[in-house]
Parts: sequence; C-alpha cells; structure tokens
Amino acid sequence: MVIMATCVEKLACPDCSSSDSLQTYLNVDEALGMEWYTSFCHGECWENKGDPYSGNAPKVYVKSESEIREEVEAGRACKLFKTNKPYRGIPSKFFQRWGVRLLLSEFDGKTPYALGFPMSDYGELVGWKCRKLLEKVDWGIGRTAGIDPFGLPRALKLSKDVIWFTEGEFDAIALEYAMNLAGKLNAYPVVSLTHGGGSIAKNFAYIEDRLENHQWVVLVLDDDKVGHLAEETAKQIWPDRVVVVSKPKGCKDANDAVKAGLAIEMGKLALNFRDNIK
Repeated sequence: MVIMATCVEKLACPDCSSSDSLQTYLNVDEALGMEWYTSFCHGECWENKGDPYSGNAPKVYVKSESEIREEVEAGRACKLFKTNKPYRGIPSKFFQRWGVRLLLSEFDGKTPYALGFPMSDYGELVGWKCRKLLEKVDWGIGRTAGIDPFGLPRALKLSKDVIWFTEGEFDAIALEYAMNLAGKLNAYPVVSLTHGGGSIAKNFAYIEDRLENHQWVVLVLDDDKVGHLAEETAKQIWPDRVVVVSKPKGCKDANDAVKAGLAIEMGKLALNFRDNIK
C-alpha cells in the first residue's frame, strides 16, 4: 500500500497557541480510492492532532504532471541568488553553489521577492521551496512532498562515508560555510531535513538505501524541544552511526552561529564530531 501525503497548509494550533505549527496533510491511497486529512503539531505539543477540519475540508487542487514540470522550469529559469554582501551572514557564493534562485515579484517582475531552494527526488529536480526575503513565509512550487533532503544529490557526490544533517535550508548552507572556514575542504556533504525535525524518521526511511555505506550520520539540529526529540528518534533508528553535535553557546542552530560571528567555532564543532562518539 502506497499512501501519498501532501502538506496542504499550516494552521495555528489551538492547544499550544503557536501561530503556524499545525501542519495539515492530504493523504491519498490511490489503490483504495480514499482521501483523508491528518495534522501534526510541530510546536510545543509535538503530537498528531487528527483531522483539523472535522470533515469540512477545503477543496484542494491537485496539480497535473505537466503543471509541475512547468513550475520546475520556471524556477530553473530564475537567476542564481547574488548579493554584494552576506545574507544572513552567509556570502552569496555559497547560495549559488547550492543552486538557490532569486524570485522576483509577480507584480512588477523586478523587485526581489523570495529565494527558491531546489528540491529533488532521487537526484531529479522536482520542485522549489520558496521563502520570502522580508518575512518567514514559505511555500512550494512544483512538487515538494515525497522528496530528498535538501542538498542530498551533491552530498552523495562529496562523500560515501559521512553526512551532516540540519533542520532547514539556511542552516545547511550556513553549516557548510562554517565548515569551509574551519576546515581544509572547499565543500562538505551537508543536507537539510525536508520538513524540520519532525520529518527525520520519514527522511531516514526514504534515503536509507542511499546511505547504506555511510559510517557516520552527524546531526546539527536545532537546540529546542523538536530538535532534541529528533535526535533521540535518529539514535533509535541508527544507534551505531548517529552522532549529535552541539552549537556554540547561546545559538539555536547553525545559521544563528554564523550570524553571531561564531562560524569558525560552529565549523570546528561539526568537523570534530568524532569527539562526541561514545
């Protein structure tokens, strides 16, 4: 039985009062011809919430394959993200090497509006995860469900022995930048989980066959409840090769460390992960 789950929207959680932590999913079982909704709070609750619509679900438009391909190519046609100064503490050349695009406003076609992060499925470009430049609002174009962790194709080319995981796209790029400053290599095999710490088990299951020869899976996740739960989940799945790396004092994640001027310290912590092996 194959069930496809697509994130429909993010809602406020009525139990923990988070503004957008309740992610709702449309689940489709094509073999049985069934559709149903579920939800999960990625905030303080950290639990399944069932059908958030109580049977009164909104009408969801499902894109055709041709529409998805058109959106993928539209994103590919956008220029690489380039700035004269660092963005979120990261030099723009690091965004460029990850293939991040600059999306312009649909109103005038000129004003920088958002960044597009390329998403793949078994190495094939299938969609873009977009984030507005001026506020924390993101959405997907093309297909952004049932995909590889961000950066997986390049990571697999860089190493068959070790891979570093973060929770977000900015954290992944920031971590590689930090490791570049602290280490000797030009590039490192870093990836980001598809939908934060709560997606770690699903991500591991999806890419397990492609990591079968990797000796070490290094976690540089957020220093919060969600991140810590994800670390414990990962250790249960791969107890002999998961290693957890801490962040510099006072930093929640890798990008926080870079923005705080602690990039080299963050890079050293990640590169010296073997110091945490028990």
